[in-house]
Amino acid sequence: MKIAITGHTKGIGQALADAYQSRGHEIVGLSRSTGHNIRSIPKCADLIETCDMFVNNAQAGFAQTELLFEMHRRWRAQEKTIISIGSQITNYPVTTIENMEEYWLQKHTLDQAHVQLRHLHHLPRLVLVKPGDILTTEDKTSPPSALPMPWAMTLVNMLEQAEPVLHIAEISLGPRYDS
Repeated sequence: MKIAITGHTKGIGQALADAYQSRGHEIVGLSRSTGHNIRSIPKCADLIETCDMFVNNAQAGFAQTELLFEMHRRWRAQEKTIISIGSQITNYPVTTIENMEEYWLQKHTLDQAHVQLRHLHHLPRLVLVKPGDILTTEDKTSPPSALPMPWAMTLVNMLEQAEPVLHIAEISLGPRYDS
């Protein structure tokens, strides 16, 4: 399968690219570091369009949501899958984390776009994944955090095992909090 992944050179995107590639899938990576800015919606969409699956991971303002709408329009009624990486921060009505208000709004908008598009058409398949605290940078110190690769492998396993008989529309997947 040919899978496009935005933000494939770091963090969650890199872990998902490695997880899918280790299973023999072809990865089409789109990241700023490789010259692909997701704010260039038509350019990115042209590269994604030939793929079977799109992991909508990179976040830059509202471009992640705009790219979701564009790919949903291009893939309407096709047996393809769009996996968007949201955030568990939107499980709360507001964020109490300092300087995260814009991020909360951008991810909340992505959540709502998924709800709208999922109810308009059943294809392409849409999966909204809400990670919890994932250790995506070296300076992150808020334990407990899940490591990106085990998190990605768990997600890929869940999606692949469900695919023949079930559709997962939304999933929250984060670190285990032991008392």
